[in-house]
Amino acid sequence: MDNPFSNLADEDLMELYQNGDALAFETIYYRHKDKIYTYLQKRLTNKEQIDDLFQSILVKFHKSRHLYEKKYLLLKWLYTICRSELLDFAKKRKVQLVELNDKHIGISTEEEDRQIDIDCESTLSEKEKNAIKLRYYSDQDFNEISKVLNTSESNTRKIISRGLKKLRLKYMGDSK
Repeated sequence: MDNPFSNLADEDLMELYQNGDALAFETIYYRHKDKIYTYLQKRLTNKEQIDDLFQSILVKFHKSRHLYEKKYLLLKWLYTICRSELLDFAKKRKVQLVELNDKHIGISTEEEDRQIDIDCESTLSEKEKNAIKLRYYSDQDFNEISKVLNTSESNTRKIISRGLKKLRLKYMGDSK
């Protein structure tokens, strides 16, 4: 059976869901569940924690659906919920302390400890510098970066990839 809502925009689906339409929620869920899960997998490694957090995001999404306003993009609103739940999770999580002894202490070289100052990298173009900083220092996704750089998402990926390749060549030699 075809879903009659499959062609509707997220914001229209959310309006239907706010009015009690379960099929609208189901459509939103199947459209974005993989994005939410991938977002969590990039930030956590424990599958049980990811699953628990995924569920709490959906619960918060459901409980706060009445707060959503159609003037906002649903996906951004959903990512805001994800980020909020992830931060809450990180605050609540108990840190397990391990007593260090000689076998735990690794010796690092000055080369390994060096941090790269992107702004001082003469091999990178300004677009590459900005894109890398937005991606890795500000944790923005490619879509957000493409808007800042005023270019397509695929071109943004290429810009970042080229910049990282230049940095790898400079700091690691010819290794890929």
